[in-house]
Amino acid sequence: MRRSRTLAALGLALALAPAAPAAAHHGWEHYDTTAPSYASGTVTDVTWGNPHPEVTLRVERTDVPAEWADRELPAELEEIGGRDVLEATRAYSGGSERLTLFLAPIERLAAWGLEGRVEVGERLEVVGYLDRDHADELRPELIVRGDGQTVRQRSVPLPVPPEPTPAEGGGDAADTPGPATVAAEPDDSSAPTVWLLTGGGFLILLVAGAFHVVRRANRT
Repeated sequence: MRRSRTLAALGLALALAPAAPAAAHHGWEHYDTTAPSYASGTVTDVTWGNPHPEVTLRVERTDVPAEWADRELPAELEEIGGRDVLEATRAYSGGSERLTLFLAPIERLAAWGLEGRVEVGERLEVVGYLDRDHADELRPELIVRGDGQTVRQRSVPLPVPPEPTPAEGGGDAADTPGPATVAAEPDDSSAPTVWLLTGGGFLILLVAGAFHVVRRANRT
């Protein structure tokens, strides 16, 4: 009986084993696709296998390069909103010194032009979406290798499109009134003071005039 239970437990463990990697697989909806983030650096670790190769990137730069939004894109990525992603790219602000990148499945990477595999020591640029629960995990939109090759990582539309960066989405800064440009509102609290001073002045003049009249009358 004990042996049967042991075999049953082993069978259950083997049956559930293939589900472990699948559980680590998340769709695009698990990531914040409204805010594509940019980072570049050096690869420090690679786990090459399905469902997603994992690449650890030591973050060395986060500011978005000039003319990033105008760079050339694979046509297939352009058709599903890749240009909008580049225009909405902002600096990675997760604060982690290392990012774990979850790349597309190996077969897709090969079909999209990736030669060989990403290697430790390789320099990468990446724009992608942070995991909603982990600021050090990112699902790339695309990667740019050291030789300039751009490899897309997406083949379907995003569940939620990217939002413009704050500078672009907030309108022209000149049109947004700030503290220095907001017209000062009249201070209504000063009105009673003005009336009080004016009335007091009139009262003083009235009293002085009456005193002068009485004094002249007494003299006569």
